[in-house]
Amino acid sequence: MKLHHLRLTAIGPFAGTVEIDLAALGASGMFLLEGPTGSGKSTILDAIAYALYGQVAGSATSDARIRSQFAQPTEASVVDLVFETASGIYRVRRQPEFQRPKLRGTGTTKEQPKAVLWRIGSPQLIPAVIADEMGGGGGVEAIATRIDEVGREIQRAVGLNRDQFTQTVLLPQNEFARFLRAGTGERQQVLQRVFGTETYAAVEKQLEEMRKSAKRQVDQAQQTLGTALARFTEATALETEQVTVLQDHADALQLDPLTAAADERLAAVTARATTTGSAAQSAATAEQTARTAAETAKTARTRIERRRTLDALAARLTTEKPVVDAARRSLQRDETARPVADLLRRRDTATAQAATALETLAQLAESTRPDQPALVDLLETDEADAELATAADEATTAAGTLADLVTLEAAVPAREQKLAERRETLARTTSALAALSEQLEARPAQRSEHLTARDTARAAARALGDARLALRTAQERQQATTAAAAQQGTVEAAREQTVAALRTAREKADAEADLRRRRLTGIAAELAVDLAEGDACPVCGAVEHPHPAGAAEDAVSPEQVEAAETARQAAEAAHARAEQAHALASQELARLREIAGDLTPETAKTAVEEASGQVTTAQESEQKAARIDTQITAFDEETDRLTKRKEVDALGVERERTAIEETARALEADRTKVAEARGEDDSIAARRRAHLARARAATTLRDALRIRAEATTRADELAEEADAALAAAELATAEAARAAVLETAERRRLEALVQARAVDESRLADGLAEEGIEATVATDEAREQADAALAKATARHATAQEAARDAAGLAARLGGVAERGAAARTALQTATDQVRTISEDAGVVVRVADLATGRSSDGDRVQLSTYVLMWRLDAVVQAANARLALFSGSDLELLRDTGARGARKTGLDLLVLDRRTDQVRVPETLSGGETFFVSLALALGLADIVMGEAGGVQMETLFIDEGFGSLDPETLETVVREIGRLAESGRVIGVVSHVGDMKAQIAEQIHVRRGADFRSTLSVTA
Repeated sequence: MKLHHLRLTAIGPFAGTVEIDLAALGASGMFLLEGPTGSGKSTILDAIAYALYGQVAGSATSDARIRSQFAQPTEASVVDLVFETASGIYRVRRQPEFQRPKLRGTGTTKEQPKAVLWRIGSPQLIPAVIADEMGGGGGVEAIATRIDEVGREIQRAVGLNRDQFTQTVLLPQNEFARFLRAGTGERQQVLQRVFGTETYAAVEKQLEEMRKSAKRQVDQAQQTLGTALARFTEATALETEQVTVLQDHADALQLDPLTAAADERLAAVTARATTTGSAAQSAATAEQTARTAAETAKTARTRIERRRTLDALAARLTTEKPVVDAARRSLQRDETARPVADLLRRRDTATAQAATALETLAQLAESTRPDQPALVDLLETDEADAELATAADEATTAAGTLADLVTLEAAVPAREQKLAERRETLARTTSALAALSEQLEARPAQRSEHLTARDTARAAARALGDARLALRTAQERQQATTAAAAQQGTVEAAREQTVAALRTAREKADAEADLRRRRLTGIAAELAVDLAEGDACPVCGAVEHPHPAGAAEDAVSPEQVEAAETARQAAEAAHARAEQAHALASQELARLREIAGDLTPETAKTAVEEASGQVTTAQESEQKAARIDTQITAFDEETDRLTKRKEVDALGVERERTAIEETARALEADRTKVAEARGEDDSIAARRRAHLARARAATTLRDALRIRAEATTRADELAEEADAALAAAELATAEAARAAVLETAERRRLEALVQARAVDESRLADGLAEEGIEATVATDEAREQADAALAKATARHATAQEAARDAAGLAARLGGVAERGAAARTALQTATDQVRTISEDAGVVVRVADLATGRSSDGDRVQLSTYVLMWRLDAVVQAANARLALFSGSDLELLRDTGARGARKTGLDLLVLDRRTDQVRVPETLSGGETFFVSLALALGLADIVMGEAGGVQMETLFIDEGFGSLDPETLETVVREIGRLAESGRVIGVVSHVGDMKAQIAEQIHVRRGADFRSTLSVTA
């Protein structure tokens, strides 16, 4: 991956737009990103990570910092990056979310984050793309416009996710040495993310679940076997000793002996069931024979009783025959006379109705004559019915023609009243319309006053941005003034500590020099201790020693000298730290004084108050302008509403005036029509009521006339029918016919008597026709013989029945035992087969799961996922040691800790072998400089392995943001030289540091500076 160009707008401390030509800057292979602490160097790296992955580089840093606090409220922050990978050249543009003022009203609204990714077809197009001279097409294609799509496409093109990127390409501040010092669990998580070994952990988890499932299946199968065995022993009624034998086989999973013993017991139960079944069949045959004999004796006894009953019935029928014959004759006479008597009754009723109709007609004519004499006279004519119908029709027609006019006449007064009310309403509406016109004429002047007030408020509100900036600057300077006063004390304390540390260092150096001097003085005595005559002097070589030196009283040992040297070095280191602390405190004091300028705390406070007042005034003006804007909008809406209302009201007045005129003309025409229809009557309604009364009278007379005629005709017809019926029935008189008719109760009694006679005769005939009845002898002697035979056959059948029942019960019980035993044996066999199959399968699963999860007694008892990470970490350590040998002069070497610190968590800890002392150290004991170059070597080694694991992804750019200030000049030169070798191999290395010595060693530089207003600027030296 190669970075070409980066453009930032309103990002972090950069308020405006800054651009970095990374391709030109990295032409020599290495460049320096330098600037004071807090100036915004790390923001450049955050912006690169945000452009690619939508997140900043540091895991402990909030993504919200990407948005500049100096950005205008309506201005979007933008990160624009052009980069190249093996799959092509791309441009990505991201815009983080921010709160902007609402377009209407007050308050803010969230502007959602955005992202766009383009593919650039040719390297020659890069300058035009950077200059924003390329539109769509022409070799530039937008391939993703949604945030999730952009993320997927970039990860596919780069070949690394964010975690891998920050471990291999961009090494962010505060996280550089985290991997070196991480605990086993944290390092395991990092390695899993970087190398993507979550699959192995998932395999472990799956195998563990399979092991648990297999164990559950084995337990369930054994439980099923126990249940099946219990059912079998219960079904076959085994004795205690036999149950114990089978249970022992099952507990020991001796499946073959268990099967054999169960088969043997089932065979014995089945044989016994077969024997008892044959005996039950023989007993059932004997019971059937006895039952047949008993039924035969019972049938003979029943026939004797049946014949005796039929003989008694025949004797009774003979006695009752005369009475039944007389009843039949009475019923015959009743049947003949009843229709004639009914016809005579109807004749008498019709004669009475004819007389009533004649009387009714006479009374109606008498009551109608005073009002309608002409209609009553029509009754005397030959065509009275037709003439009355004609008169009714004529009167009805005349009343119908007046119906609408009656309604019209009744509505005239209300219509006159409503017309008067409408005229009054029209007068009021006309007056209101005139007032509305006057109101509209005054509104333009009122709107002009609102506009003037709004423009005045807007003019005052335009100063809000400058006032806010002035307030923020004043507040920053006030904070700097207060901080500078506090920092002055810190500088004085640091200076005093530096002087004291220098004094201590000098004292320690003098003490060491004195000890070394005394050590040299007494070293001759040490050499003389081991000298003997004839031995060569180690100084002059002589073999004679006439005056060997003696030990001095104040002799100094080598240990004392070494202790003094250690004390001197510690004092010098403390002095160096004190000097650095004093320099940093002085630098911070100078920065604060530069920001504060010539302000005192009092003048700074006054400036903040003045700026705050200006902001408040401008905000009030802005709010006032907004309120007036709202008022103007409401005023215009009200004007439009009043104008539309005037137009609608004017149109309504004109329409109502025309409608009133039309209504008045129609009302006058209806008055004339009503007067003509009324004639000489009081009203049209009275005239119509007279016509309706004549029509009702004619109809009533006609109906009564027709009823009289129909009743007379019906009476005459029924009289003729009655005479003919008497003659046909051979009844002399009407009184004879009525006398022959029976009362209802008597008739029903005689009918029941005849019906009962018929039923008895039928019963006698059917009984004699039954099998064996007619030939049966029904004497008392025959009945006694039949009773004795029945008692004897019944006793024999009861005995046979009890024997058959006992035999069948025993056979059923033993047969049920055999059936249940066979079913239980089948279930036992199924459970046995299941235990055998599941146990075999589960054994394989458990062995594999134990091996993968570190539970197996075979091997090193290491989890699969840990083993894979150990293998990956070995490769990382090997690659890191190649670089560490150059950084430390082969003094330090990384080791993977293989000590047993928990069987399944072994092998992911790191140790450092210090070859200067041949001691193994933990990373926490390394000094600051040692930690830096060990961490750098580890990071570079991790980067090499990750790129190889990512399919050979080539990362042509590397950023390092940490730790150069902790190195001594010699080590710093070594590290820079090794980084330079990386650059010579084709990589572009970006070093982020504020160390002054780095400026002299790296020519190409990006300078980041922070101004008095806390805004940062950027310049490039290439």
